[in-house]
Amino acid sequence: MRDEPYRWIEAIQDRRDYIEDQLRVGSPVVGLTYNEGMVLLTIGRGQRKIFEVHDRIALSAIGHPADIERLRMLVTDTASVQGFQNATEDVNLHRLTNFVLAHTFKQAFESIVGEAYIIKMLLAELGGTSEQNRFTGINYDGNVRTDAAFSVIGGTEAIETRMQNYLAAASEDADRTLAAALQLGLEAWAIGKELSSREAEDMESEDTEIDTEQMHEIINLAKEDGEIEAGVLETTQSGTSKFRLLETQEIETALP
Repeated sequence: MRDEPYRWIEAIQDRRDYIEDQLRVGSPVVGLTYNEGMVLLTIGRGQRKIFEVHDRIALSAIGHPADIERLRMLVTDTASVQGFQNATEDVNLHRLTNFVLAHTFKQAFESIVGEAYIIKMLLAELGGTSEQNRFTGINYDGNVRTDAAFSVIGGTEAIETRMQNYLAAASEDADRTLAAALQLGLEAWAIGKELSSREAEDMESEDTEIDTEQMHEIINLAKEDGEIEAGVLETTQSGTSKFRLLETQEIETALP
């Protein structure tokens, strides 16, 4: 019996390694703020990846399609019930993240006799002011990360770090247009996509830096097999729902 805790720790590490191996090749997701709201974007192959959760909340994810759909329905249904039973104002990202999603992720990951979710999720909430906008990333093990101006999810932590560093190095423009946000987001996506095909030790090498021309080549190549998908939460949207998916023509204006 003495070795039971060690067996559990070993099983958890094996599970972590397996999930990260499965997530590694997933198409990254980038979230950015711009002068009229927030945008989530990725490049996929036919299956939709960006959804509305509630009036001012949207999500995207990478991972197993069945897990994504199951958890998307969980959080969407929870938001709808909370809004109906209480008030629309009671539906917020903090509650949905900390009392529904993070707990569900963590419980599944640590219950080694059951199936873990192969997923990483990124949610965006449009606040009453730009200072209240929030991105929340949830890891497969239930760990939560909250950011204000931008956020990403990618196959590994190292990939996410490189993408975040690129976005952080870009000048903070309070008047950034949607087109500028889309272009910057696609460039960060290209970094994540390229790194997902490399070995872990190659990511730290200075010889493997990706310049802007290479980013655009990666984007154009990805468009041949897939499609750019972007959804926005806009302050200018009339009505209670601030979410909409962008049309192809709107996205094309951001491309060089």
